[in-house]
Amino acid sequence: MKKYLLILICATVLIPFAGCKKDSFDPTGKSQNDFIGTWNGSISTFKNNKLVIEYCTVEIYPDAGGTYLSGIIFMQETNVFHEFQFIDGTLYFNVVNNDPSNPFCQAWSLGGYAVFKAESEIELNISGNECGDLGDEFISWSGALKSSQLSSDSLKYYNFAKNGNKWTYSVTLLNGTTCQVEKQINLVPSDYLFSGLIAQTCGWAGQNASFSWNVTPDAFSVITDSTLSNKPFTLPINAKPGVIYRTYVNNDTTTVTLVDTSQILSTPAGIFPCWKFKYTEPVYFGSNKVTRTAYLWLNSAYGIIRQEVSNPVNSTDVITQVISSKNF
Repeated sequence: MKKYLLILICATVLIPFAGCKKDSFDPTGKSQNDFIGTWNGSISTFKNNKLVIEYCTVEIYPDAGGTYLSGIIFMQETNVFHEFQFIDGTLYFNVVNNDPSNPFCQAWSLGGYAVFKAESEIELNISGNECGDLGDEFISWSGALKSSQLSSDSLKYYNFAKNGNKWTYSVTLLNGTTCQVEKQINLVPSDYLFSGLIAQTCGWAGQNASFSWNVTPDAFSVITDSTLSNKPFTLPINAKPGVIYRTYVNNDTTTVTLVDTSQILSTPAGIFPCWKFKYTEPVYFGSNKVTRTAYLWLNSAYGIIRQEVSNPVNSTDVITQVISSKNF
């Protein structure tokens, strides 16, 4: 009797647990699209025999065409990565060297992977050689990041180009003339490519010129925009302060340098935190070739806020232009 009673008691105890077993989480079922979005958390590494912990925000987005993914890692230093492979729910990527001409960055080999740990949580691993003294470049970061949302006030990546967006600028020319420039995006011919018309009262030839920009989360590239420059240029989100980035266009060289990351500008259109870039380009004035230097203040959510030209080359060249209104 006692034997049967013991069996009955055991069965009674086990009944509440029957059917409660949960399937274990399977990260291999995740797709590339599941990684798209904003992720926040801390990652850590051992460097010089010390534990280093940094809080980071990672923005992952599709490349043009949607075949691959790219991402931006916002830490003490900003890095950009590009996917090279996606297998069984794991995203593998290479990290871009943002100081390629630096002799201390020649051994650069940073790469890594991201994989889901749970719903709405990924594990991020980055390892390889970064910039540093020979033999002391290796680093290995790892940590867990959770899905989150960035408000427009804290937006860190470039997100100002959308169909219908319009900017109006108050412009002062070298000859003292004040005028107005208006730009509106009215065409998006492909992913991240935006174009539109320029209306201006400055008396420049071609009253209604056009502009074309490429705006990805990690780079703002002016392809054509005669109100800003004669040559194309790119302002990368992962630019390191003080590093000169050169672009060669035929026989000409343009340069871009990040000067400051904490400028606050008050304008008729509002108050904007900005990155300040220095831009140089060769300009032909008659038979002379002059290197024109300009400064651009850029806000990630609203675009170019201000431009100043240090050495205008003719009387109708811009000295300053500042945003006076926007429709978004």
